[in-house]
Amino acid sequence: MSLDQRTGRPLYRQVADELRVQIQQRQLAPGRQLPTEAKLMDRYGVSRNTIRLALGVLRTEGLVVTGQGRGSFVADVAVRRRPRGAGGLQRHVAHGEGDPLDSELSEATDGERIEVSVSTRPAPPFIADRLGLRAGDRVVTRHRLRFRDALPDMSSDSFLPADLVADSPLGAPGPLETGVVGLLADLGHPIRRVADEIGVRMPSPGEAQELQIATGVPVLAVQRTAFDGGEQPVVTISALLPGDRHVLRYDAALSADDERSGPAG
Repeated sequence: MSLDQRTGRPLYRQVADELRVQIQQRQLAPGRQLPTEAKLMDRYGVSRNTIRLALGVLRTEGLVVTGQGRGSFVADVAVRRRPRGAGGLQRHVAHGEGDPLDSELSEATDGERIEVSVSTRPAPPFIADRLGLRAGDRVVTRHRLRFRDALPDMSSDSFLPADLVADSPLGAPGPLETGVVGLLADLGHPIRRVADEIGVRMPSPGEAQELQIATGVPVLAVQRTAFDGGEQPVVTISALLPGDRHVLRYDAALSADDERSGPAG
């Protein structure tokens, strides 16, 4: 297989492009060993260094793992698909079924465990802004690291005003027997609305280490703020999901009014 010498794209990038397509199209299945460097050199007509640079690109993207003396393999990381209907979030908000973010993004399944740590500290500026707090006001932070099949599946931080939850289980260490939504309702703050911001970014070195993701793999960053019936923000949740392990799919039924008011063309 010959590469295009006339383009300005380096040869190692072209080799990485070819192998990436084969991985994404499952011509090279997860867990399968890649051809040896010698075979790839022969296939593409390039030097060993070019092949090693190409494999390095795929490693930083989280598509390939290399074992000392064992060769290179297609990364075998199970992708978690989370289908959601349009009414699911409304049910969680209306009936208090679990955590307002956790119930939508990370239902418990077999083979999962959760590590929880709780601290109280001054609210970071962006959290104070979301919760309507003053500078220096304290928040209870519940950090959760969820593992699935021995790999970190999601990290999340729930920030709650300390004055609101200090004397409740929300301010105590350890896992909760009742979800955040139910405990806030018990405190007189039933959740009636949530506001989400969803984006994609590169993780910090500490985040990448905690989630055990390769250099170059982005994270799905979800910010959710929940409001009670009086429009008081009562919790902000910040969650990170490894981009190579999650696919979010939302299905929503459209009414006749939705169809008529949709974009033209």
